[in-house]
Amino acid sequence: MRTLALGSLAPFAASLLLAPASASADWLLRGDADHGGQLFRMECASCHGVDGSGSDAWRKAITGKKELGTLPDLTDDAFMAQRSDAELRRAIRKGQGREGTIAGHAFSNLSSLDTWDLVEWLRADRLAVDDFFPGAAKFTAKGFQIDEYGAQRLNEKLKLQLAQSDLDVVVLTVYKGERKRNEGVRLVPWRPVDLDLLKVADRMGYLTFAEIAVPKTSETITVGLGLGTDGKLRKVMVRESDPAKRAAYEKILSAFVGQGGKGAQVYTAPKGLKDGDLWAKALTRAAGIAAEGVTMYEKAERSRTAFDR
Repeated sequence: MRTLALGSLAPFAASLLLAPASASADWLLRGDADHGGQLFRMECASCHGVDGSGSDAWRKAITGKKELGTLPDLTDDAFMAQRSDAELRRAIRKGQGREGTIAGHAFSNLSSLDTWDLVEWLRADRLAVDDFFPGAAKFTAKGFQIDEYGAQRLNEKLKLQLAQSDLDVVVLTVYKGERKRNEGVRLVPWRPVDLDLLKVADRMGYLTFAEIAVPKTSETITVGLGLGTDGKLRKVMVRESDPAKRAAYEKILSAFVGQGGKGAQVYTAPKGLKDGDLWAKALTRAAGIAAEGVTMYEKAERSRTAFDR
């Protein structure tokens, strides 16, 4: 069911009079996620898969065909955090992406309200920057591959022997600051001219996403790890559509908040936590990779600003 975010027509009408002309309309209307899910299965699933992670058939079809581009994983929280609602709507309805036209992706048959519904479904249960850092104004995002020194630390300190693909991590670096009225957290492009405007003093921390295994089950869950500038675990959230399961997992993982630090660190189970050692092992792996990803970010920043000092 579509709803006005402001809850009633009176404040809604008043807001139209008070809102600046340049204000985004994203905050005015929320789409119908149920209808969006139905549309996705009808219009999008043949390529993107039923859940948005991509269909095997389409992956095979585009292999080696650069003109068709790549297929993004729409269940990837790091990817989705970097896309505004407006960008998603343009991609759906007009086939316009950041790199230009998206081949075969203009769904002009969909109405504007249909695209709102699709975006609402895509956003459902996703983890967002300001879930972890209330008051955040902007963030950067960049993918890194942990270098041989980081891999060695993970091996020696945490006893982790990781495949090359396990060393890839996207680091979101979050900054405080002023936000325009009704504006979301803004992605700052990874360009020197934009990065130079960010102040180290405004840095709030880092956010990464990972999959961890649930002890004594075959289940894996997606977690977001919010790290402070000191590297310590500040907040853990779980992407899970079942509210009861999400609350249970977050209660367990939140017991580890305050642990960690700069670089890879061993997490220890709080006393009395059921299966605590197994949870600690799973979190140590995810948080260790996250911490070494932050180390890579800090190296990149030192290199980028070396001539500024």
